[in-house]
Amino acid sequence: MYLLVLAIVCLVITITDFRYRTIHNSTLLVLLLVQCFLSPIDIHIATFLLVLSIGLLIYALIWIGAGDIKYAAILSLTIPLNLLPWAYVITGFVGGIIAVIYWLSRKLLSNSCHSQEGIPYGIAISVGFYLVIFTQSALHI
Repeated sequence: MYLLVLAIVCLVITITDFRYRTIHNSTLLVLLLVQCFLSPIDIHIATFLLVLSIGLLIYALIWIGAGDIKYAAILSLTIPLNLLPWAYVITGFVGGIIAVIYWLSRKLLSNSCHSQEGIPYGIAISVGFYLVIFTQSALHI
């Protein structure tokens, strides 16, 4: 049940980020409630605080949006500290693929239909963090 609800919420966030380049706080609140009350996995406050701290530093450098930071932090609530690097590696790999796709589309379409700037990194966060949560949750099912 938890993994299905989490997948649906992550999909909604992914679609919203792709279409509008924003992650709504109301959706993040729903995700927070799912993480805190439906997760069969223990809550990891240390991982959450680490992701939030690193995220705020990255946000200060204007490399990533605030919604992406909050999204990754909330997803990290159920990821133990020792699995956090895997979430970042998968997220970075997927984000790199998305960046290449966006770069190629801009080159091929010669900037004619790009009204929104930036890369919707919520997609990469969804894939990277969900895969780690999924593999960890599979042990508890």
